[in-house]
Amino acid sequence: MYEVLGLFILLIVGIVLLGESGQAAAHAMHDPDLPLRFFGYEVVPMSKTTFYFSVMVLVAVEVIQSGYTRKLNAERRTAARH
Repeated sequence: MYEVLGLFILLIVGIVLLGESGQAAAHAMHDPDLPLRFFGYEVVPMSKTTFYFSVMVLVAVEVIQSGYTRKLNAERRTAARH
């Protein structure tokens, strides 16, 4: 049930790490041409606030969805008994 949530969080973490790696490498090597670029556009690192907000939204949606699914399954079981 929570596998998809974990995969999405890993995807977001990977994107954050890619964005920061280009900037960190450029800063460490003092080379402005070193930042990561896709299709000619420089990848700008995601802010930590955006990262934590997106993770919290994913967790909140999962909790709400699992509660709704449990409630729906309970109603179906009661309707099937009658």
